[in-house]
Amino acid sequence: MAAPDKATRAHAGFVMPAEWEPHEATWFAWPHEKTDWPGKFAPIPWVYGEIVRHLSRVEKVRILVQGREEEESAKRVLKKADAELPPLSFSGCPRTAAGYAISGQSSFAARAGN
Repeated sequence: MAAPDKATRAHAGFVMPAEWEPHEATWFAWPHEKTDWPGKFAPIPWVYGEIVRHLSRVEKVRILVQGREEEESAKRVLKKADAELPPLSFSGCPRTAAGYAISGQSSFAARAGN
């Protein structure tokens, strides 16, 4: 089944919520593709750890991982970064780049009254 196009979603009353609007959680794809950061990958998981540390104190964070090994690696970084692990959840999801967090997990919400 083909995904509905933007015009169909808009006509049905769905919108892409802004970042500051109420939402259930923030999604991240845990970094794994070294070619996304040529020669600079080593600190990237720690940068994500810092971002998640701050967010996890105020909202749910959901993290996409390639599999169990990547999940365990992410948990080690997040624990060392002092992130709040209970509000975090992990989902297995094959992907090719961290950009999937933006494009692959986009959601639409119905506006009140629609």
